[in-house]
Amino acid sequence: LFLPSTLKEIELYAFMFCQSLRLLILPPDVDLNNVGHGIIYETNIQQIAENAGVAYEEDDNGAITDESNRRVIEWLIHHMDETPFHKLCSDSSITTRQINNYLIEHGNNTEAAIDTIHGTTPLHMLSMNPNAPADTIAALLDVEVEVAFSLDNRGKTSLDYARDHNVDGLIAMIGSLCNHRHSA
Repeated sequence: LFLPSTLKEIELYAFMFCQSLRLLILPPDVDLNNVGHGIIYETNIQQIAENAGVAYEEDDNGAITDESNRRVIEWLIHHMDETPFHKLCSDSSITTRQINNYLIEHGNNTEAAIDTIHGTTPLHMLSMNPNAPADTIAALLDVEVEVAFSLDNRGKTSLDYARDHNVDGLIAMIGSLCNHRHSA
């Protein structure tokens, strides 16, 4: 789930019991004081956070402590710092220029890097991003078309995610794959 940069507040227990929630991208400039307690309580991503050593703690009354809530939120913001290209691809204002600049600076082989938490490539992240422009998705795909068929931990390709979250991106990906096929 990609939350927009215009988001100002997240309510207490906003995603509680959303068992299928395994990815939550908070805006990088979110005000931690406007994020309610327990936003990922009883979700799949809570388990991922706990596996990373970050967990909600409760006080004597069973309420989530402020400090543990802050640690979980900070983890949500920074858990992708070790995969900077993935993090860039999840940015709600990503552009083709940013993708191209990253590839120039870090090399084209970074498009196939795998995120150890979700098993995704940067193209998976970009395809899940509902704000990613279609030409940006196509530009990344054109670097290495085989990445389009790479499966993540859920057995999904970037094409699957584009179908579900970014139809314009899916159309651009299909166009790129057809062009690649005809040029081969």
